[in-house]
Amino acid sequence: MGKTKNSRGFTLIELLIVVSIIAILAAIAIPMISSYRIKGFNASANSDARNLATTQEAMFADTQAYGEIASAVLPGTTGVAGAGPVIVAGPQNPATSTVSGAYLFNQRGTAGFSVSNNVIIGVSGTAPGAPDVNDTAYVIVAKHTSGNACYGRDSDSTSSYRASSFVETPLTAAEVPVSTTGTANSDDLNGVTKGNCLSFSAQ
Repeated sequence: MGKTKNSRGFTLIELLIVVSIIAILAAIAIPMISSYRIKGFNASANSDARNLATTQEAMFADTQAYGEIASAVLPGTTGVAGAGPVIVAGPQNPATSTVSGAYLFNQRGTAGFSVSNNVIIGVSGTAPGAPDVNDTAYVIVAKHTSGNACYGRDSDSTSSYRASSFVETPLTAAEVPVSTTGTANSDDLNGVTKGNCLSFSAQ
């Protein structure tokens, strides 16, 4: 006479305990994953603001003037001065004479730059007089649509700036402060709130 195998499954209480543990772990992990995603989105916007500021400074070194931004096929060195802050939405590659993309321009030159996916970046320039686009100062603000912060740069300061914002709110031109004359200590971002960009402060 052979032995019978005694197989025993999980009890209902054991199953409930396992499900409860999984639910607790998920409740802890999901907000952390969401937080890391938002940090990544913010990092994209901060990087784009920093890279555009570097492009502005390189343009100033080459042409003795900052530039205004546009998104199109590179037209050469004749641009029309913007009527205030102008924004460009990513993704954008640097513009060329045949491929549409993002670029800075003034009356003495152009320079292409990149904008990351879902990042919106805006520039406000100060020129000596319309329709001059040879800017003497600039303010840059960038935000990822799914991020929770705006990032800024000002030609009158070496600081980078951060302002709290709301997730799923795209940057608008109204949230880019107007650049002042470019005189010493004319900081256009520190402590400023513009729209959904709440109280810029130096990082």
